[in-house]
Amino acid sequence: MKAIFPMFTALALCCAMQAQAKLVISEVLYDAPNNDSTEEFVEIFNDGCTAVSLTGYSLADNGGSFNLSGSIGVGSYFVVAKNSAALQSLTGKVANQTGMTLSLGNSGDYVKLRQGSTELDSVAFENAISGWTIDAIDKSIARKNVADSNTVNDWQVSSNVGNPGSGALSASCGGGGDTGGGGTGDAINLPSYYVNTSGKSGEALKTALNNVLRGHVRLSYAEVWDAISYTDEDPANTSNVILLYAGRSQAKTFRAGTSTSQDAWNREHVWAKSHGFPAESQYAHTDIHHLRPEDVSLNSTRGNKDFDNGGSTISEAPANKTDSDSFEPRAAVKGDVARMMFYMDVRYEAADDSGTPDLEIPNVAPTGSSAPEMGKLCTLVAWHLADPVDSFEQRRNNRIFELQKNRNPFIDNPQWVKAIYGPTCGL
Repeated sequence: MKAIFPMFTALALCCAMQAQAKLVISEVLYDAPNNDSTEEFVEIFNDGCTAVSLTGYSLADNGGSFNLSGSIGVGSYFVVAKNSAALQSLTGKVANQTGMTLSLGNSGDYVKLRQGSTELDSVAFENAISGWTIDAIDKSIARKNVADSNTVNDWQVSSNVGNPGSGALSASCGGGGDTGGGGTGDAINLPSYYVNTSGKSGEALKTALNNVLRGHVRLSYAEVWDAISYTDEDPANTSNVILLYAGRSQAKTFRAGTSTSQDAWNREHVWAKSHGFPAESQYAHTDIHHLRPEDVSLNSTRGNKDFDNGGSTISEAPANKTDSDSFEPRAAVKGDVARMMFYMDVRYEAADDSGTPDLEIPNVAPTGSSAPEMGKLCTLVAWHLADPVDSFEQRRNNRIFELQKNRNPFIDNPQWVKAIYGPTCGL
């Protein structure tokens, strides 16, 4: 039997509360089922309202310390593992940092999180103190909430080896008002959120952004109804939503499932779900950055077609066009569509834990019916340039951040489209 003991000193509490961001240890596997030398991990959670560069932070046990690197986004988890392949084989998850040299329960009875010489958080185990005996053999121990009562009630034993990189914790970001008419726009310092992107372009910038965006809060498909009722709310009528392609304001209650009308609205996957993530268990399936309210029949007309110029006008929504293999949305949302597609390409890079394959935007259309690809890249870049970010899009991004805890970087920093995709499109 092994035991745990969270040890927070008054000084550590003081310093954590005063900091821009609050990092806590959120999950630890210190007794692994097969091999303690390769399968153990420590997970950290950012409960603050700014992203954090982990330069200067470390983990320690009584056998030594291990320096952290990389960054951790707002409301995100950061997994430090001993061995990447062993963790992935054991949990199906990919670590943010590997090569951890701590022995955890084998040589020490605690794990500490430090910033410089300041201790921010620590968890003790292996009967470190009487009364803290919890059976965690072959199972992880996980924090139940970010509010710390400094008691055993803050922690629970998982039913298995754990779920590194995800969980139920959430950042308590506040702040009145916003930059785009609703949401938490001014509760976050954008340069800090997009830490470690300065001076980068191309694949290096995509990788840096992926590190910021991954680990978001995943909604169920049922929860998407209410989520996009909020994110796509009509600013002039809070009882309505704005339909993406049709452009009309429609009652939130007049939706598929409550009405059989073809004019009711449903949940449109802008990156068609058949192109890489047909199952709800795949994070991209319920990622509200690309889920929008749309008329049932117009959604069906679009189907899973790629985006490109051309085709015939659609009678029920003449500002949109389609042909046998592509769809051209109305001019007022062409940039919106493009930026959602760019978000999906960057968020769902290879080797993450979302269950979604590596999504790609080739400069072709059509791309086929089931490949994890959607086009057409240079058409989308042109749409982005022709239809700049507007206040509705900014407000939507802020509201998604409230719910999902990540942002669309191409709304916050439109210049990154050229920095990543420009060379391919002659820009």
